[in-house]
Amino acid sequence: MLTPRASLRRIGMKPPVGEKVPVSHERNGMNGTLWSREAWDASISAKAYNPDWWDSLTPEKQPQLWAEMRSIFEEEMAISGIPGWASDIVVRMMELPMCGYYAYPDNVTQIIDAISAKQCPDVVMRCYTADPGRKVLLSYYVYCLDAWLKDASLPCVAAELSLRDQLGRDWPEIASAIYRTLGEKSEIKRVTVERLVHRLRWWIKSLIWSDDKRDRFLLDVYSGDIRGDEGKWGAYGNSPYGDPYFTELRLPHVKAMEERIRADVPDGKKLLDRIHSTWLCAPKVFRYLEKLIVEIGAIGSDAPPGDTPPFLQCEDTYPDFDANHKHFTGLLKRLRLWLDGHGGSLPSLGETSAVKRWLVHVLWHKLVFHARLEENCAKLVGERPHGKSGSRRPNG
Repeated sequence: MLTPRASLRRIGMKPPVGEKVPVSHERNGMNGTLWSREAWDASISAKAYNPDWWDSLTPEKQPQLWAEMRSIFEEEMAISGIPGWASDIVVRMMELPMCGYYAYPDNVTQIIDAISAKQCPDVVMRCYTADPGRKVLLSYYVYCLDAWLKDASLPCVAAELSLRDQLGRDWPEIASAIYRTLGEKSEIKRVTVERLVHRLRWWIKSLIWSDDKRDRFLLDVYSGDIRGDEGKWGAYGNSPYGDPYFTELRLPHVKAMEERIRADVPDGKKLLDRIHSTWLCAPKVFRYLEKLIVEIGAIGSDAPPGDTPPFLQCEDTYPDFDANHKHFTGLLKRLRLWLDGHGGSLPSLGETSAVKRWLVHVLWHKLVFHARLEENCAKLVGERPHGKSGSRRPNG
């Protein structure tokens, strides 16, 4: 979970007034532009980065990435008039999700396609975006949790689930496993499961896609201010669909549930933080949900929850990290070859130009930085230890 401070950095907002930032000045020999923190912040390239990156990419800490960032700045300064479409790609698409993204590498491919087409898509694949199929799958799990809350018998649950597309899963077995894992009912377990269900439904309702702009799911349920909060937290390239994280937390009903959980569950605040962080766009959200169900099932038990065996049959929803690593390594190589003049390495980019080169350079730089220094992104592409691997493999 990003802290509010980290979230501010994530959307590229400037540091508070009075906060010290390192200042360096060096003249760019190409056109006389000063290479400085102020000049960088005023560039279009900087809109793809949060302010902390200037501190992270010093010559002492990251000499290669620092040199490449300066080269990106120089390339932008050498272009006479950045086209609007190129600026849009930087501002809307280039700030890659620091938490990783479930649909990698489709989000990167979308950027490459936008550079080739010289046009941003309607909805960019960043934070708080998920395809309808992923929402439908989550809704089945939520149905099972809701059935447990309402004391529905397993035969009744299985009968209703049998009327639906099975999505390649054994739903009677999944429902039975959820009931078994949650265990004996208690009032505080009920409240905690109700809180989890509310949060999961909020993600189903509020995340967007090209054909799902908060107008397709749960239209009969009020779960919070669906506008999100773009003014304070941004929209991750998809204005006017503001960040939805906090608005659901403001509901009186949600506050009442959370007050009860903090009072009656050991480490209830930490459990709530985990419930809050069930982003549907996260690479391993369904594995994460398995662990949450186990944790809730252990409420009231003297024994801490043990290892979590898979029981949601969701391995196909999270990455095969070895396959991701192989793809990522190949992608970086192809991007670098293209930058070095080998256009055939990425034929989808079409004809070369100074603007395209600048954009591809920004993309390459962002990918390398994330893989080195952003922990969750590094896990996603197999650059750091990553836990249990799934079977989802990258295309292309």
